[in-house]
Amino acid sequence: MDDKRRLVETALELVEKLYVHLPLKRSMYAVNPLQRLRLLLRHLSAGDQPPMSDRDFYNELLGIFAQLRDLHTAFVLPEPLRSTTAYLPFRVEACVARGRRIYVVSQVMDEGRRDGGFERGATVTHWNGVPIDRAVALNADRESGSNAAARHAQGLAAMTIRWLGQSLPPDEEWVDVRYVPLSPPQSPPRDTRFQWRVFQQQRGKHAHAVARAQGRGQWSLGMDARGEVERQVRRFLFRGQSSHGPASSVFGRAEDVPSRMPDVFPSCRDVVTTFGTFGYLRVATFNVATDREFVNEFVRLVSLLSPRGLIVDVRGNTGGLIHAGERLLQLLTPRPIEPVRFHFLNSVRTLQLTATHPFIGQWKASIGQAVETGTEFSQGFPLLPIAAYNDIGQKYQGPVVLVTDALCYSTTDIFAAGFQDHRIGTILGTDANTGAGGANVWEYALIADLLHDPAQFPPLPGDASFRFAVRRVTRVGENAGVPLEDLGVRPDKRHNLTRKDVLERNVDLINRAAAILRKRPWQRLQVHRASASTFEVECAHIDWVDAYLDDHPLASRRVKTPTFVLTVPRSTRALHAKTLRLEGFRKRQLVAATRVALG
Repeated sequence: MDDKRRLVETALELVEKLYVHLPLKRSMYAVNPLQRLRLLLRHLSAGDQPPMSDRDFYNELLGIFAQLRDLHTAFVLPEPLRSTTAYLPFRVEACVARGRRIYVVSQVMDEGRRDGGFERGATVTHWNGVPIDRAVALNADRESGSNAAARHAQGLAAMTIRWLGQSLPPDEEWVDVRYVPLSPPQSPPRDTRFQWRVFQQQRGKHAHAVARAQGRGQWSLGMDARGEVERQVRRFLFRGQSSHGPASSVFGRAEDVPSRMPDVFPSCRDVVTTFGTFGYLRVATFNVATDREFVNEFVRLVSLLSPRGLIVDVRGNTGGLIHAGERLLQLLTPRPIEPVRFHFLNSVRTLQLTATHPFIGQWKASIGQAVETGTEFSQGFPLLPIAAYNDIGQKYQGPVVLVTDALCYSTTDIFAAGFQDHRIGTILGTDANTGAGGANVWEYALIADLLHDPAQFPPLPGDASFRFAVRRVTRVGENAGVPLEDLGVRPDKRHNLTRKDVLERNVDLINRAAAILRKRPWQRLQVHRASASTFEVECAHIDWVDAYLDDHPLASRRVKTPTFVLTVPRSTRALHAKTLRLEGFRKRQLVAATRVALG
């Protein structure tokens, strides 16, 4: 019982004094997690109450966090649960047919196939006797999605896979599924039963770490840990069965460009459509060890794709290292990037943290002023100096379509928001919103280490843990000050997934994105060093070029031929300049930029 009390006391302290979304969640959902935690603590401390079983205790604590509808902020169950994932041997995805939503079996393991036609393409109609749409809705009520689209997406995913680190084992031992086989046509509904199965992950020291970024990278994470665990488990279980990426038989038989990070970039190729040939790049996760490796690989891959347009598909990307997502934006636009702002909750704990640790010291002054101002949140600052978001510049100069869904979360929310706020291209969403995870998340072990108070924040029993959203995100540009949490990013255009998308690897979705790209102009601006003082400039669909040595103007000229030579004078400024930067304009609008190092 002492272990249970310690968990509740720790949760109570951190929810009240560190959880940055507490004021928002209280207002939006009329919840009071502090009172529920106090009542639970009283129940555990009362001598006249029957002892609470582990399952009942975990269920109550999970329920308190679930009501916050925040995938960042969660109780992580102890071993052996946190190393275990329950699953069914198939996957169901939603799509629209004849104007209504249906649920189609999109992936099936060998042991999941049934002689009665339960295979890829079957349509599920009932789940344990409940109409499937209603069953998903009931399951969604138990999930932590921040908006209606996210709750439905999370509820559907949890129908067939559940990481037990944040979900108790299913109450039922088996699931009865009613389905309509794909063939023969007009087949009557059939019923089958599936037992829940268990996938056991590696256990031991550091084995439970979900994030690949360690050290200082732990300070800059934005990720749905449960979604990332389930993505990795699903990728292992259904290896060889791709559900994303274009089909070679439809969009050309060229093989994918081999990636040095296949888990991160599982599909990269040109797609040949009736609207033209465009690049397609799937970004499955931002869960990487370092942003440098991630950004460099992105640059290499897009350099091998069609310059006429690019489809960046981030559906199902549950986030990861925030720097990776934010630093990626500069590669897709000629304009400078303004990063999102992060804010702490104003409290004695956040003041203690910012006063003790230099890496968050810039927040200290505004938190200290809260005593006088009475504001709930600190001033907002980016995680890195502004220069770090603009140190590479544009690398892909064609138009871009970003494809999102309601499972896009945290770092992916931040990336999508930056994409929209900087008007980089068109967001094509298969749902009404992204997942709306607007925060930087810290693990309990990191929080305890930073607070330097072993008596109040000791290691938790059984490798149990907590995760907390500690810094909220607000957007920039025309959406300056708007929080990402609960709201997410609304796409510029919607596409309802079709059966062909689910079963034929996004045929209609990719064609829809290609139709958007066809209407967007493309351009090209490249510079190559010809000698110590001369550079050859190549242009396409550009009518004016400005050149700079670092930030000092060098030349400005109208483009009359596809190539021309630019001469850099042998001046003192030129000798000390580090970068030659070119900006290309069409009809007085900045449309492309490039740079070359002079060192």
